[in-house]
Amino acid sequence: MSPLLDAALVAIVLAASVVYALYSLGPKSLRRRLGTALADLAARAPAALHLGRIERRLREAAGGSGACGGCESCAAGDVREADGKETRVPVANIGKRVG
Repeated sequence: MSPLLDAALVAIVLAASVVYALYSLGPKSLRRRLGTALADLAARAPAALHLGRIERRLREAAGGSGACGGCESCAAGDVREADGKETRVPVANIGKRVG
C-alpha cells in the first residue's frame, strides 16, 4: 500500500478510538449529544444503507430516562406500586456487585 493510504487508515482508527474513549468515559450529557448527532447522521444517510434500525437504537440510547440502565424504571422519584403497595429499597440493602 502507499504510505499516504497507510497514514490515512491509522488516522481514521485513532480518531475512532478517541471518539469511543470520550463516549465511554465522558459525561452523560456528552454521550446524549453524541448519540443524537450520530442518529441524525444515520437519518440523513441514503436508504440503500439500511441504517433505520441503527438510527432508532441511537435515538433510544440518547434519549436517556435518567434510570440506571437496568430496568429503566428506577429514575429519581420513581416509586413502583405492586398491588397498591409502594416498594422502596433502602440504599444500605443494595449490595455491591461481585465479579
